[in-house]
Amino acid sequence: MAADLAAVHLYLTEEWEWLDEAVLGGTAGAHLPLARCVASGLRRLPSYRGPAIVRTTAVGMATDWYQENRFVVDQGFWTASASAAALSEGGPGFLVWSLTGRRTETVDPFAPGRLVFLPGTRFKVLRVTEGRQPVVLMRELFPPEQAARGPRGSAGDETEWLDESTVAELERAAEPSGQIADAMRPRGRLPGLVVTAKT
Repeated sequence: MAADLAAVHLYLTEEWEWLDEAVLGGTAGAHLPLARCVASGLRRLPSYRGPAIVRTTAVGMATDWYQENRFVVDQGFWTASASAAALSEGGPGFLVWSLTGRRTETVDPFAPGRLVFLPGTRFKVLRVTEGRQPVVLMRELFPPEQAARGPRGSAGDETEWLDESTVAELERAAEPSGQIADAMRPRGRLPGLVVTAKT
């Protein structure tokens, strides 16, 4: 247990920043035991249910992809912020409703509000807003939900009510509040795409 949490700490403090790229590469190697330790440690941390944000200007290059791909499975560790100030600051990127994102304050108290989603987390794209500040709104899928790839808005979508209410909650959370955002900036990677991007 202590070793797993130590691995999480090293990952969060960017001692193992290279691990993201190695995991996303999908190849076998010495990084796999480290990734398993990080994942095991993260599972020991409390989960968070609610709105979170990842800001990245790179989202503007991929809005068409998210329009076409309604369901996203991310194969890496994806970092977001649940800070109210970060949410209200807005900006281009992703607004996501978390179910299992792990709160990391107990391991790294210097990044309040930080969440990490484990590899294999599934998301549903709810809305894509384009323009100068493009935003992709998503929600994490519940474990029993099927990632059916029917046409967007097709009849028989039993979760349409949930999607609509989630969009409303995400938009409410992202309303400007005048708060000053904390210094933590999630690594602005595009979920579901093997692309690394700097915020």
